[in-house]
Amino acid sequence: MREVYIRLAYKALKEGIEIVGPSYFSNKLGVSKPTAQEALIKLAEKNYGDYIPKKGFKLNREGIEKAKEITMKHRLMECLFYELGMSPEVACQEATRLEEHVSTELVTQLRLFFGDRKLCPCGNKIEEEFEDLEVEELEEGL
Repeated sequence: MREVYIRLAYKALKEGIEIVGPSYFSNKLGVSKPTAQEALIKLAEKNYGDYIPKKGFKLNREGIEKAKEITMKHRLMECLFYELGMSPEVACQEATRLEEHVSTELVTQLRLFFGDRKLCPCGNKIEEEFEDLEVEELEEGL
């Protein structure tokens, strides 16, 4: 599973984009549109949302919860890389490269170590709540 796709779909949703097409991921990740489309279809098969042909991917409740978990993990990793001396931008890039390969044990340790931090080096909340749209409203649109 490509966690970065879920995290980016969540980010787009928070920005008001409910259905995210392959072009969005192609531009953000530097992959081909067919590669992005294949990843979105796989996310739908794993029940993180729905793939709507000729439109794109829409997160569901399970997808939003998974995205929040992935986002937290990414931001904790950013904190670690920043503490190692990387700039916020480089820390974010490294977290993106490695986020899919991090164990639950490491995430637990990062949460303990950075437990008092509210923001990652980029200035985003480490643990956030999705308040902009009610999940029930999103599911009604499916």
